[in-house]
Amino acid sequence: MKKNTLLTTLVVIGLAVPMMASADGINDKNACLLNSENCSDTSMSIVQIIAQLQKEIGKGPAVYSAGELNVLSSKLTEYKDFMIKMQQG
Repeated sequence: MKKNTLLTTLVVIGLAVPMMASADGINDKNACLLNSENCSDTSMSIVQIIAQLQKEIGKGPAVYSAGELNVLSSKLTEYKDFMIKMQQG
């Protein structure tokens, strides 16, 4: 039962955080990952979301405020935890 609930949660989160391509370059904030705004119709897998979050966090304080970096870091931790739980079965 827990596995089904976790899988459902992952699918919902995966659909709620679709990929958003940055049109203006590397210094743009990814509003989709940060606060689920301006998301395109393309969904990402959990692995892709983790990679995108790491990329955005890597932009650091030149692009994001300390609070925004904390939000992105928290989301990254949550996705990594979900992935570990899924792998453990």
